Formats: sequence, C-alpha cells, structure tokens
Amino acid sequence: MRIPEKAPDANALYEKYGEEFSNFFLAYSMGDKAIVNFVKRYNDARYIHWDDLRRRHLPFKQDLFWLLLKFIRNYASVSITIGEESFKFVVLGKFQRKLHQIDKESPAPLDSLIGETTSEASKRQYLANSIMEEAIASSQLEGAATTRQVAKKFLREGTAPKNTSERMILNNYVTIQKLKELKDLPLSPELITGIHEMITHGTLESREDEINVRTSNDVVVQDKVDYEKIYHVPPDFKKIPAMLKDLCRFANDNEIFIHPILKAIILHFMMGYIHPFNDGNGRTARALFYWYVLKHGYELFEYLSISRIFVNAPAKYGRSYLLSETDENDMTYFIDYNIDIISRAMDELKRYIEESQAEEREAITLVEEIPGISFRQAEILKDFIKQPHRSHTIGEIAGKYKVSLPTARNDLFRLEEMGKLRKIRDGKKWIFLLNTSSF
Repeated sequence: MRIPEKAPDANALYEKYGEEFSNFFLAYSMGDKAIVNFVKRYNDARYIHWDDLRRRHLPFKQDLFWLLLKFIRNYASVSITIGEESFKFVVLGKFQRKLHQIDKESPAPLDSLIGETTSEASKRQYLANSIMEEAIASSQLEGAATTRQVAKKFLREGTAPKNTSERMILNNYVTIQKLKELKDLPLSPELITGIHEMITHGTLESREDEINVRTSNDVVVQDKVDYEKIYHVPPDFKKIPAMLKDLCRFANDNEIFIHPILKAIILHFMMGYIHPFNDGNGRTARALFYWYVLKHGYELFEYLSISRIFVNAPAKYGRSYLLSETDENDMTYFIDYNIDIISRAMDELKRYIEESQAEEREAITLVEEIPGISFRQAEILKDFIKQPHRSHTIGEIAGKYKVSLPTARNDLFRLEEMGKLRKIRDGKKWIFLLNTSSF
C-alpha cells in the first residue's frame, strides 16, 4: 500500500500566496462558477486529499486551490483534543443524507425489514449468520488464516478451536454477542481493556499483553510483506492512559451533540491511532464501534457485517487511516469511507433478506410437496439441495438452526428415514449427505 503524500502546510501556503489568495477567495465568495464548481466536486461530492488533488488538471494553481479547500474545511470543522493531540472532522452534506437514511432504518427491529410472517428460526439465523460473518472478517483483517466456510462450520458445531486463527474467530464471535450486555455501561479504560481481553484471549504471546496496555514503543503499524515500510507510529506509551481517559470523556459527553454513528466511527479511528495494546487493536476498535452503536439503540447493526466489506478491500480501509494522518489528523476521510461502508452493509443486508425470504418460500413449497415434513426440516433439506455434494454433521445443523443436538439429530434422522438424506459413520459421529437419487 502506497503512503499518500503529506498535505502541504496551509500557513506556509498562505505566506507564499498572500494577496493572490485573498483575491482567489474573494472570487469564490462572489460566486465564480469555475471555482465554486470545483469546490463542490472536491469538497462535497468527494472529500479529496492533496495526494489525489495534485494529480488533477485544474484551471488554477493546485496548491492555491488546496489552500482554499483547507480554509473552507477548517472553518466548518469540529475539533477534539485527545491527550496532547488535536483531531478534527467536517460533517459533510452527504454525511447528513446517509445518516438520515440509516436513522430511518436502523433503530427499528428486524421485523420492519423482513416482515412479521418470517419464522423466529429464520430471524435467529439472520442474527447468527451476521455475527459469524463479522467475527470471521474482523479476524481475517488481523491475519486469521481460514476460509469462511471452515470457520462457520466449527462455530456452528461448537467444537474447540484447533489453532490461533480459529481462536481469534471464536473470541470475536463470543465478544460480539456479549457487547449487548455491556451497552448500559459508560466507556472507561477498564471497559476497553475488558473488551480487548475477551477478544484476544489465548491469541497473544503472553497473558500480560491481553490484560494490559503496552509498556513500550516497539509497536508500529507496518506493511505485512515489507517490514521496513511503516504506516503508523503510535503515540508514546506513556501518553496512553491520558489519551484513553480523554477518549472515554469524549464518548460519554452528551453536552455537545455529535451523531452517534459519527462518534462510533471516531472511536474506531482513535483506537487505531492510539494503538494502546501490543496486539489486537484493530479487533478491539471494531468491537468498540459495535458496542457504541448498540448502546445508542441501533439494534439493526447486530445484523450488519462491516468488516466483511473491509476484508474485501483491506487497502482502502488502511488508506482511509493514512489519508487522515497525512492531513493534520483530519478524520473526515476515515468517516467518509466508513459511512459508505455502513450504507453498503445495509444494502447487503436487504439483499440477503430478500434472498432468504425467497428460500423460505421454497421451503414452504417443500413442506406442501413432501407429506410429514416440518418447516425446519424443509429448510434443512433445502440447504442440502443447494450444496448436493457437501456433508453436514448434527452439530453443524444444531448450530446453524439454533436448536439442541437431540432436535437436530431427530430432524436429520427423520429426513434419512424418508429417503431424502443418507448417513455415513465417520468415526464416532454421523455425517449426512443428500440422497440425490430421491430427487
């Protein structure tokens, strides 16, 4: 990943241009169409960074136009102080539109999207699947080496993790489910450390790294291949306690309104920036984001997997951090990227629900066509039909459909008795396959 060129210093540019900038700004203020249109394009429609702007062909000097953008942005920005460092962001018009749309959809229960006729079993599956997706993707972003299919299988079966990658995923899965129990607590350094401990248990070099903040400056964010390429040098470890204290104060402060989703994204950014732990900072940052939105009533976020989109384009996720850090800690770049990801995740949820509803209608048809089959058994059979060469265990079916092992066993044996499945002994357990000859 290429590091963006750092933005030029605005004060130095002002000294360079002086009266020329004053005339340029006056022309903008008086409504010069060329200048106004470029400001709309590169400040509203797209919050452009200097690294991108310097490559654009403009009808005026690039650094002069950059100075105008910085002047407009600084005037509109909100500033926060964490420790000894300052950060800022601009609430763009497009943020307001997207946040309004999210507000309209997020606080409502899942029924508002899937309808009251959807079975409770299906609703549980929506939730379980989303939590699995988030747990897997958030771990993959931090180096967990396993496929979604393998990870989902061991999560559904409830088997013990076999390696560090599986332990990372299991920790994430358990932590995400527990965040809802913690949502009534104020944010505190102890809560942050507690979430980190849950999410890193058994995955770090030492127990001390799981329960304590770092006590050295040896930790940097570097390229996973070229270790000499450093993306981020976190603040001195001695500053961590004060920075975490200020971050908690910011999170708990309700006197000045900042939209909860914006605040959650800022918490996400700040945890990555402070990097308070030797490892597990990314997983903790994303968990903290979910904790904060759930705390503020965005129940639908339980069903969103933000990290699944991050993991499909990890360079863009990392670049959104770098854009902010190379432009005077302007978090607008990071916020812009994350709001877009949230909107995409909500669109994916809608598509997933539509597909699941179609599958549920297929299951209802199966119930009508096959006498003596229950609705859940029809859903199970439908899964086998969709992947006719894949085997399933009793534990996997129990985990997926959130039923007891005896119930899952009875369902599978019933379908086997009806000739729809065939079972094979694999050591001490049975595995089930579709009996393709019955269709």
